[in-house]
Amino acid sequence: MSNSRAFVSSTILLVLLYATCSSAFQSKATIFRLSRTISKATAAAVPSRIIASMSMSTNSNGNGESIQTKKVGIIGGGAAGLATARAFLRENELNQKTQYDVTVLESRDSIGGIWKYEDQTKTEKNRPMYRNLRTNLPKELMAYRELPWGSDGEASYVTHKDVLEYLEAYANKFNLLKCISFGSSVKQLTVLDDDQISLEWTTNAGENGNVETHKETFDNVCVCNGHYARPAIPRLEGLDTFHGDIIHAIEYDNAQPYAGKTVLCVGAKPSGLDISREIGLVAKHVYLSDSACDKRQTFGNVSLMPRMQSVDENGGVHFSSPRSAEEHVADDVDAIVFCSGYDYDFPFINEKSNLELQFTPGERRVQPLYEQTWHARCPSVSFIGIPHSIVPFPLCEIQAAAVVSQTRQQINGIPLPCLSDRLAAASEDAASGGPNGARVQETHNLASHQWDFCRKLAKISGDYDDEMEKFIATNKAIYDRSGKERKSMIPGGDDVYRETRFRRDDENQSYEILYSKTGTKSTV
Repeated sequence: MSNSRAFVSSTILLVLLYATCSSAFQSKATIFRLSRTISKATAAAVPSRIIASMSMSTNSNGNGESIQTKKVGIIGGGAAGLATARAFLRENELNQKTQYDVTVLESRDSIGGIWKYEDQTKTEKNRPMYRNLRTNLPKELMAYRELPWGSDGEASYVTHKDVLEYLEAYANKFNLLKCISFGSSVKQLTVLDDDQISLEWTTNAGENGNVETHKETFDNVCVCNGHYARPAIPRLEGLDTFHGDIIHAIEYDNAQPYAGKTVLCVGAKPSGLDISREIGLVAKHVYLSDSACDKRQTFGNVSLMPRMQSVDENGGVHFSSPRSAEEHVADDVDAIVFCSGYDYDFPFINEKSNLELQFTPGERRVQPLYEQTWHARCPSVSFIGIPHSIVPFPLCEIQAAAVVSQTRQQINGIPLPCLSDRLAAASEDAASGGPNGARVQETHNLASHQWDFCRKLAKISGDYDDEMEKFIATNKAIYDRSGKERKSMIPGGDDVYRETRFRRDDENQSYEILYSKTGTKSTV
């Protein structure tokens, strides 16, 4: 066979292999093994630059078996990034055939993401954590599976400082700091022709603050940058004519600036409920706009209002519900706090990225994603922590394990389907309006569906067993109890649900109430 014919035949064989491989993650490893079997004459006909792009870094273990080394880039050192780093490093301890060289790129000088509170009262505040925040989930539920937390009779609902200390303990226990590059701000992600991923980032070097630019290529990149950086403020008629203060919750730090004022909080999800309650302690009056409310209801100095619709020329704020003909007007509002959530944002993914990722402001939807985790077309790029209205730490832990499972030479769980099936599933998911089929903004709102989502991912990773089921079922039991107590709280009322103290009982997929505001104890 001539060199030219050998090159064409080899190229066709490799293209067919790419097209038919059941898991995109296996293509490089399979092609590498294939390239070793091509005859010397055929291999000589293939340009060296193509062979180089197909090769993996390998060496041998003590049994003489080849070991692949894969470079993994993780963007973000918050709860999702730490869980992902741990998942890859744990695999290094267990897997004799694949080893991972992990680099976590964290833009700040410490771990923790949003849980790292900084007093920004003298500067522009651009982090969602505020001074007096306590969690709205008990620590017994929030914890990673590998590092239980709580069940000690102490407060279950804790401060942001407590959460940060827990994350620091997690990072120290599993020696994660060694792979974190602090002060590293990712500027560009680019998928290369060989499906590897190039990352470009900057760091501030030395005391003089000189900026250094870095660029490396990775086999897999996990995007863990969170979704609390780009505030979402609805477009409302007349809002630009309002003469009082307008902020988003990301700018809120404490209630003191609102002492004696009348304040409107727009949005009645957890942050809106919590901020309105806190402001209500010092304000003259608080309006809380809730799209699920049909008419005004007043509790002390807090009034629950229907959806905010507009602001008139006199500064009056108009509220109404499509389920009621009645309109309400508040003409005494001094300040507006938008507790209206956040849009997904990936500033390092753009038209140069060769990734075709859509995340349109206002939609709160990222597509195309397979199982809300893998980029459907390029699954070597994954996204950890996209779902919301969930228990984030354990879900990210299970997500990360599923991602790692697909990078092994031999998949123990369920391999991802072929490209066409991934794209079809991602398209269906993006058009579904979320698990409840509500609207596009609910695409990633899992809520009560998060438990089956965790089970599915655990099956993909090969980690689903009786112990995993006990863990997930216990989380659900605590979540349901906590949510029931939280949702029974009236706007501006006493924060009694945060006084409840839990003890996990995974063996029975249950929990024990150690203390409640009423003084009762119970086992469920």
